[in-house]
Amino acid sequence: MAKIIRLPLLRFGVLAAMLVCAVCSAAQSSGAAVSKGQLEETIASIRAGETLTIRTSAAKHLSDLTRSIDPEEVDDPTLKELVSLLSTNEDSVRFWVAASLGRLGPRAKVAVPVLLKLLPEVGCLGGALTSAPAIRLALKRMGETPPPRPECRAASR
Repeated sequence: MAKIIRLPLLRFGVLAAMLVCAVCSAAQSSGAAVSKGQLEETIASIRAGETLTIRTSAAKHLSDLTRSIDPEEVDDPTLKELVSLLSTNEDSVRFWVAASLGRLGPRAKVAVPVLLKLLPEVGCLGGALTSAPAIRLALKRMGETPPPRPECRAASR
């Protein structure tokens, strides 16, 4: 009799997200051109993903897409949509969106005020990795000098 293997739902979501990333990365490495439709589809996935893992994976895919696109091919409405994704409270999504905007360089300069506003908020978040380094790099790639790192206080007990 065949054994049924049951994976917890969270593991399935992680595996599905990894598979999507692998397929998307393979398509990108083959030199395929990035279309506006791909960007719009990925933005929609970031907004509508059912779990944080799926939304983060979609945001990483967005970063992969912007790696191989000519920044001048990104129109203003799409750029505005990209910047609006920074309003999420999910820092892992913000990390990849900031990386995506940074890859667009000076073309994404419209994001500078939002990135500058976010930086003090995320600069002292706990955790091994926050969106702060991606935001700082994005600002540099846009031709802006990031402000000094904030002095963070240890959480009181």
